Amino acid sequence: MTFLSMRFLNLLTLAGGVLVLSGCSLLPQTAPPPTTDQPPTVFQTKPLPGSLWRSSDGGKTFEPKVTVAETTSKITSADVLSLSFLPQVSSAEGLTETVAPVFVGTIASGIFRSENGGGEWRHLDFPPKKIYSFTADKHDPHRMFATGVVAERGKIYRSKDDGTTWEEVYTEPGVNTVIVSLAEHPVDTNVLFAGTSAGTVVKSTDGGNTWKNVGQQVDGPVTDISFDAKKPFVTYLLVFNTKMYYSENGGENWIDWEKVKLEERQKRLANVGKNGSSDDSTALQKQLEAEDKRKSPQNMVSLTPDPLISGTLYAGTNTGLFRSTDFGKFWDEVNIIESAKKFPLRAIAVNPKNSEEVVFTAGRAFYKSANRGVTWSVLELAVDRDVSVIAYDPVNPSILYLGLRKY
Repeated sequence: MTFLSMRFLNLLTLAGGVLVLSGCSLLPQTAPPPTTDQPPTVFQTKPLPGSLWRSSDGGKTFEPKVTVAETTSKITSADVLSLSFLPQVSSAEGLTETVAPVFVGTIASGIFRSENGGGEWRHLDFPPKKIYSFTADKHDPHRMFATGVVAERGKIYRSKDDGTTWEEVYTEPGVNTVIVSLAEHPVDTNVLFAGTSAGTVVKSTDGGNTWKNVGQQVDGPVTDISFDAKKPFVTYLLVFNTKMYYSENGGENWIDWEKVKLEERQKRLANVGKNGSSDDSTALQKQLEAEDKRKSPQNMVSLTPDPLISGTLYAGTNTGLFRSTDFGKFWDEVNIIESAKKFPLRAIAVNPKNSEEVVFTAGRAFYKSANRGVTWSVLELAVDRDVSVIAYDPVNPSILYLGLRKY
């Protein structure tokens, strides 16, 4: 072998060594699998188990809060239906902020309570296998209400001793009807409303001792009941995937706004036809066309009143977010991110101390606006199911909770 040939071989060997050492091997390379003992980075997100998630920074980050006190179990697979708070202030162990005690109602895993912002949960036994609605008394820390099914009959139960014992306070007369919604008035906590899967609405004014029917005009399963921010007798009902009803007298009468607007339209057209000029008719027609663009949204799946502004409501649908400022009579679509409209907006919340701040979830993403929906920040959620409920801590609104459920 000549001197030039030996030199060429040495240079080739050296070049190959440099390629290997620099990570540029001549053979195809695959990236090493990420280590499992490291938290995921922003480039390595993956679903994590957990039915309850909490943010302590106003929704910039979320983490699962699933530890059950005095047991080895965790709330990882429960389907969450509701989140309720006691407005009393309690110091949270291990946390610098002050938080409200929080209750979680689940479909088949019972009821949970936390005194320290979800750091640990205490399980409260509720005998029925399925819970359809739950609410904690906003003033009495020991009283709570829950709905369940026993012997195929929908029932309402009340506890006065922090869930240790329960008493039946209402039952449906027939089988296969469940009580899917239950709400306590935010001021007068002796006032309760309940709605069934068959469209029955009942009301109690004595803390559940007696009930009266108030659902004569309601048609369809009542999945949500809520109250106005300022007017104590204004109540809202949501008929799932359909529409809302409005009452200004505590449920004695319910208004279907679309029917009311149709009747008003017919009267206005008739009056113009009798007494108006052609100019009046043209002006009215333009006005009606503008109102048609503000009809009640179709396929409502969630309804959230603003906690500070009377008459303001948010509705989540299968195709977007809508807002009303006149108790649900007329609606305007909120300009959310277009891709979010491909998912049902089941979970919406408004900051209880700042109406400019609105949040919702769509798919596996969390959206937050600081200007009532003009612009949005977006955060991926590393959750393994859809979000069923969002709730602000009423004492410290920088704390938000997400409850998850498999749909």
